[in-house]
Amino acid sequence: MVRMSEKARMIIKGLYDAYVRNIDMLPDHIKVRIAIEPRHVVVADYIAGMTDRFAAAEYKKLIDPFERV
Repeated sequence: MVRMSEKARMIIKGLYDAYVRNIDMLPDHIKVRIAIEPRHVVVADYIAGMTDRFAAAEYKKLIDPFERV
C-alpha cells in the first residue's frame, strides 16, 4: 500500500506541476476557466476529476520523453 500511495502522490504532483507551469497543456474547455478562477484551482479540479488510469496515462505522456504524444 505504501508503494501505491507514493506512486499516486508522484503522479498527482507531476501532473499538477506540469499543468501549472504550462496551462496550454490543458484541454480548451478547461483553459477557459482560467479567466474567472485562479490557475491552481482550475488545475486541481481538472486532476481531481481524472480516473486513475487517465491520470497515469497523462503523466506518462507528459513526463516520459519516449512516450508518443
